[in-house]
Amino acid sequence: MVLRERCFVCGKSTGFYIDDGATLLREARCENCGASIRNSDLAKAIVNVIIGRGVSLREGLDQLQGKKILEAQSCGAINNLLRSVSGFVCFEYFDGVKPGTDKNGILCNDLEALTFRDNSFDLVITQDVLEHVVHPNRALAEIFRVLKRGGYHMFTVPLHEGRPTLSRAGLPKVYHGDPLRKEGALVSVDWGDDICSLVDSYGFNTRRIDVHMFYDSCNVTNVDESYSEYLSVHPMKYYRYNSIVFVSQKKAKGFFGRLVDKFQGDPQKVFGLSGSSAKAKCFM
Repeated sequence: MVLRERCFVCGKSTGFYIDDGATLLREARCENCGASIRNSDLAKAIVNVIIGRGVSLREGLDQLQGKKILEAQSCGAINNLLRSVSGFVCFEYFDGVKPGTDKNGILCNDLEALTFRDNSFDLVITQDVLEHVVHPNRALAEIFRVLKRGGYHMFTVPLHEGRPTLSRAGLPKVYHGDPLRKEGALVSVDWGDDICSLVDSYGFNTRRIDVHMFYDSCNVTNVDESYSEYLSVHPMKYYRYNSIVFVSQKKAKGFFGRLVDKFQGDPQKVFGLSGSSAKAKCFM
């Protein structure tokens, strides 16, 4: 057992368990509902900010009725509960499928080019998604666009503490587990300590909440220093990330966000770059 505490998804005081030898402790699961520690931490942020009192997500569902909520994920413990909220919409990204259409009953969309109207949602949720987006500048501009003024983007990413944000373009390929893709999801960005300032340049006010800090920054995974180990060890026994939640509120659009709009999200036009260097700096 990694820890015993209240799960803010189901509301039970419970143990969170993980396989022996696993190092990705934020993925330990609630023995009652199966939510991970990371899910519970995000659920706590959602209810505290949106509802304003320390109930669990399950207990607060009635107070979320009437809210327009978008999640970039079609499964999971939080998703299962939010499906009972009338204004809830969720989606997945599928290669080769037109955004706005369905695949096997799942809505397809693209964070870089959402099909939803401006000012549509009170809350956008992304759980460990932004590290897989090729052009995060476009995704942040789109999230800003579809949020209502004062709306929130609440999200998690594997945070590379003690390091700046880095594009993985041109670096060895790294994948994270994905319930919809056997090969996993390719990592495009290693987000670092500058994440809040980068996100805020698109018109947000972002707060970082360090909820469960299992590791010192020097022990957080650096795959480029141990790539051979990454290739040989099961991901759950290799990755080491803390459980950190980001609460980002829509404010006035920032300078870089306006540039993205002006040049239709093309980082090469925005920054006068080309090739891999454009990808490396597209979110700076």
